[in-house]
Amino acid sequence: MPLPLPSTFYPELKNEYLADIANQLLDVRHDTMSVLSTEWDDAYTQESTVFGRCRNRLIALSKERDWLSLRHAGMDVTLCIGNKVPFRFFRDDPERPKKRGFFRQNHTDDLFPVDLHTPVMWRFIVERSFTEDDEDRVYFVGYNELQERVSLWEHKPGITSLYETGHAAVPKAKELPPAKVQSRESKRSGKAEGDNASG
Repeated sequence: MPLPLPSTFYPELKNEYLADIANQLLDVRHDTMSVLSTEWDDAYTQESTVFGRCRNRLIALSKERDWLSLRHAGMDVTLCIGNKVPFRFFRDDPERPKKRGFFRQNHTDDLFPVDLHTPVMWRFIVERSFTEDDEDRVYFVGYNELQERVSLWEHKPGITSLYETGHAAVPKAKELPPAKVQSRESKRSGKAEGDNASG
């Protein structure tokens, strides 16, 4: 069963806001990786530069968007959507985050728990592609007090979904008759494949 969308918990977490931030993260990542591909670059030089540039881009974005504000400008940069929902960003596995400090909350990154089904922290997670044919992906995930995922939004570049997916009614299958296939030879004679040749 799919997890509820972030806007289920906070209407401020609009799809267009999340997509805007996700696109900024992906653009900075792509631009940075394309210039850091020399023989002197490795995962460390690439990922640390991507983090620094994404951090600076989000800080700048908070001055450009009235719905986004900066709560903490340190290395554990924390921004807030709608002056209500704080979040941080990481490059990690959205299924099983492993980064040190992923679940650590700073003084500006904490919501009061309501119940175990309500997120108390939000994270943008950039999942890097493993091949050149794949694309990086961005997720916005809400975690409860027990550090369990309770809300999920996935950004698919080039596809903007304004509606929740996964709950749509699937139409019933309809039985179709077998297709009539004709070879060129039988078409000339007016008989379909499988028709009895003797008439």
